[in-house]
Amino acid sequence: MSRQLSDWLEHYMLFTQNTEPPILYHLWSGIIALSSALRRKCFENWGSSGYIYPNFYAALVGPPAGRKGTAMKMAKKMVQTLEIPMGSDSLGSTQALYKEVMEAEAEFMTVQGITKKHKSLSVWSEEFQVFLSERDPTLIASLTDLFDCADTWKYSTMKRGIEDISNCWLTIFGAITPSLLQSKLSQDAVGGGLLSRIIFVVGYGAQKKIAFTFLSKAEKVLQEKLIKDLQRIALLAGPFMMTQSFRDTYQDWYENFSAGEGVSDDKFQGYNGRRPLHLHKLCMIVSVSESDDMKILAHHFKKALAILEATEQEMPNAFQGFGLANHAQVYAKIVSFIESSKGFSYEELISNFAIDALPHELLEYMKIAEASGLVKREDSLTTIQFTPRIRRKKKVTQEYLEKTIYKLMI
Repeated sequence: MSRQLSDWLEHYMLFTQNTEPPILYHLWSGIIALSSALRRKCFENWGSSGYIYPNFYAALVGPPAGRKGTAMKMAKKMVQTLEIPMGSDSLGSTQALYKEVMEAEAEFMTVQGITKKHKSLSVWSEEFQVFLSERDPTLIASLTDLFDCADTWKYSTMKRGIEDISNCWLTIFGAITPSLLQSKLSQDAVGGGLLSRIIFVVGYGAQKKIAFTFLSKAEKVLQEKLIKDLQRIALLAGPFMMTQSFRDTYQDWYENFSAGEGVSDDKFQGYNGRRPLHLHKLCMIVSVSESDDMKILAHHFKKALAILEATEQEMPNAFQGFGLANHAQVYAKIVSFIESSKGFSYEELISNFAIDALPHELLEYMKIAEASGLVKREDSLTTIQFTPRIRRKKKVTQEYLEKTIYKLMI
């Protein structure tokens, strides 16, 4: 039986287009849905570096009532139809997490007819801060280790002795506000490597207002097709094959990208070093979104890179203090103003946003924009001048953009 849809992610984006959450929230909800379906049964053999698995740690970051939960719920309902192990929302301790990973044990059969065991757990939690808890000092270190899906991993407990979580696999998808993220993310998380493993997907609240959120007949039909194809995807097992076109494209990119690419913020130096790993994981997701053949092609890499670059543009703002929804809305308007302008003075900024914020507040917003690399500030004796910086564009052709829903991210 063949797939009902030509590309699962593209049709998922079409399914969600008449809703309020930001586009990137929906996109990553779809990506995590596919990740949850694949589990540890699917992988990429990266030679001496070992196997790479399609698991992610991702967090939707935005203001309260910013539609984070709305985006997550739409995809989570589809994942729940798979009847796969899904973790509790509040796994705030190492022991609770290990217990649920162990209980997620299942089997699959390889193409050679060999039965193998795996412990694959997907956690969809609207309270991402529970995974950054300081109550259990070992939790952050454990999350860091679990990300790499170890083949062999045993640990000892006082009551139960040695417990085995070998062949583990963990995907975590959550939501958090920037203020909570700042308060919860400790130096251990930054210095210890957890931060480099998390994709922060930033949004600024509802992208549009939809008074009635009932599905149309066409949307119900599309939803059913998405569910059926996701169920089919969940049956896949085995290695992804890297085609020569992918190898050539990836090698050209890898040998020419610089350490300065990625997220222009000191907090993300470790993340930038792990960009190739995140890209490999995304390539598997993009490939399986299109077909069951588990082949990774050159255009899969281009799509994966486009997704990552679009996400990275806003990642520095994950740590900015948008504690109130109104602050996020004002900043979003200022960002749009910056991107549509060739340059403007402080007086022009005040004139355009007089009803949105006080003059001193506008300067604070511009400090955030400057730190994010959006503008360059020049002070003179008479005024302050702001000049937009040219943001790096994705290296994809117009023909490619016209064929994919990801053109919405440009």
